[in-house]
Amino acid sequence: MGKKRRLIDDLQERELERIRQEQKTTTSNRLRRPPVERIISKDGMKDRQVSAKVNSKLYDSFTKINKEQGLSNNSALNMLISKYVRENQDILDRDSLFKTDI
Repeated sequence: MGKKRRLIDDLQERELERIRQEQKTTTSNRLRRPPVERIISKDGMKDRQVSAKVNSKLYDSFTKINKEQGLSNNSALNMLISKYVRENQDILDRDSLFKTDI
């Protein structure tokens, strides 16, 4: 029996593939990695910790949804942060917050 894959791994793999496909279709003559790919390290290592105060009822609902989907709260937050950065990458590009050599 094969190794069981986590949902977050599948989603991240699909997202990276989508980014790679978009890169192939761009007409830019220089190869640039999208900000999301530059931010997320290749080995998946994370070096920041986030703390937030939230309404307990909201947190309980968030936790219940994640359990039903087979996700940890941390994985769900990572997906939300990645999506937020991806949707706002034009700000990163415009302000040159991240260089292409990262």
